[in-house]
Amino acid sequence: MSTIDSSNKPRLPRDERRALLLSAALEVFTAAGYHSAAMDEIADRANVSKPVLYQHFPSKLELYLAVLDLHIDSLVFEIQRAIASTPDNANRVHATVDAYFAFIEKEGEAFRLLHRLQTTLIACMQLLMHILLLLKKRVKLSDFFLKVT
Repeated sequence: MSTIDSSNKPRLPRDERRALLLSAALEVFTAAGYHSAAMDEIADRANVSKPVLYQHFPSKLELYLAVLDLHIDSLVFEIQRAIASTPDNANRVHATVDAYFAFIEKEGEAFRLLHRLQTTLIACMQLLMHILLLLKKRVKLSDFFLKVT
C-alpha cells in the first residue's frame, strides 16, 4: 500500500487557493443547493483538507456568501461597463442585454446559483406578504398599542 507524501506538493498562494475553493464551492452549491451542500464535498472537490477550507471560510454560510458576492460583483461590473459604453440609450439597452446574456454563457453555474437564490427570495417575499395580509385581516393596528385609561 502506497501513501502520498503531501509535503512534496507545492503550496498554492493564498489568493489562488481561495479562488480554487470558491470555484469548488460554486460547483457544489449549484449541483446540490445550499442546504444539501457539504463542506466535506467542497474540500474534496478543491483537493484540500477540511481544516484548510475552514481557514479561509469559517462557516458554510460565509463560503456561500463569498461565492454569491464574487459572481454578483462580476455581473454588476459587466452591466455597468455596458451602460458606460455609449451615451445612446438605445445602444445602452442592447449592450446591457448583451452583457447579461454573455454572463449567462460565460458563467452558467454562477447564473444558475444566482437564479436559484432569486427564486427563493421571491418565494420568501410572497410568503411574507401573504402572512402580513392574513395578519392585517385578523389584527387591528390599535391592538398593538397599549390603551391608556
